[in-house]
Amino acid sequence: MKEDFNRLRLRHHGDPVMLEEILQCECRYKTASKLPETLLNPDFRFPSLAVAEMSTSDAVADIHCSMIPDGCRVLDMTCGLGIDAFHFAAKASEVTCIELDNKAYRTAVHNVRTLGLTNVTVIEGDSIRYIENTDKNFDIIFADPARRDSSGRHFALRDCSPDLIPALPLILSRCSQLIIKASPMIDIKSAIAEIGHNTDVCVIGTHKECKEVVFIIDAHTGVTDTPTAKHINAITIDGTSFDFNPAENTDPHSLFGSPQSGDYLYEPYPSVMKSGGMRFLSEQFNVAKLHPNTHLFTSSDCLDVFPGERFEIVEVIPFSKQAVKYVNQNYPTINVATRNFPLTAPQLAAKLKIKEGGDRMLFGCTDNTGSKLLVITTMGTAI
Repeated sequence: MKEDFNRLRLRHHGDPVMLEEILQCECRYKTASKLPETLLNPDFRFPSLAVAEMSTSDAVADIHCSMIPDGCRVLDMTCGLGIDAFHFAAKASEVTCIELDNKAYRTAVHNVRTLGLTNVTVIEGDSIRYIENTDKNFDIIFADPARRDSSGRHFALRDCSPDLIPALPLILSRCSQLIIKASPMIDIKSAIAEIGHNTDVCVIGTHKECKEVVFIIDAHTGVTDTPTAKHINAITIDGTSFDFNPAENTDPHSLFGSPQSGDYLYEPYPSVMKSGGMRFLSEQFNVAKLHPNTHLFTSSDCLDVFPGERFEIVEVIPFSKQAVKYVNQNYPTINVATRNFPLTAPQLAAKLKIKEGGDRMLFGCTDNTGSKLLVITTMGTAI
């Protein structure tokens, strides 16, 4: 489909009206699954393909909206496509959006009008300068700093634009709470050290990938020499969520165990793995971790609630030359994954000389004794 849009651009080269309509069609095509609610409005417009691709999804914006109180005043420092701001508008008394790019600003003004959002104001300019010069205070300030520029992708908050870290005292002086959306690749401990305040952390993802890490800072808590995460919540869209308080982790050891035929294997959702709460997971759900570096759990119980996928274990085979031959003969078609294993999934599939597919999973993994195992299971069930 991308080639079709490129051909259309070549065909209509030099016609700005047609090129703009091609852009709108391509943006709608590429965001159809991400913005099903927003795109119900046929007059919604996009400033560029890059902004469309980087925008928050409707589902994630709903989660952001759940973080703010009813009737609050919100400042969105990084409007972009405006999806977060437009969702905030359904709950907040007023939303002020700042956008540095002129076309994105003009598009946001158009979308506010066509969406009928009477409590949203869009301002063109630099958001930090706006905060410096305004006498307004807000209940919530929300920021999603740009993580891409001409030099590539960035993960640390100081490398994003705007750089919020040196401006934190100013920003926190103008709000009750600051919400910062960050990359799913960010190191949570390092980011909290950058922020310098104790924070709440929300990790948001789908069944298959972590989407972002959100830091929530209470403006009334001061800077500390040893900032920590007060509370961590791992949210999976259409899945079981998981939350814990890191300070309550007094037991430094997880429960370990080896997988057995007839038992169940559990794999946490990506947001849960990003949260780092593996010991809490083991304790809360009474499941045994296979190895400190193997993020798989096992239990004889079939759990109906677990923040991840459940697999029924068919058999467990110690990894060896004989095992390679056995799997090739008995499971010529099987899906392959590896967790803390010396081979990647494609490498293991090639070694086993099998075709990937079918209704079985094979996990190459390491257990708590250091043994390399091939765990054959049913296909996973999201819980």
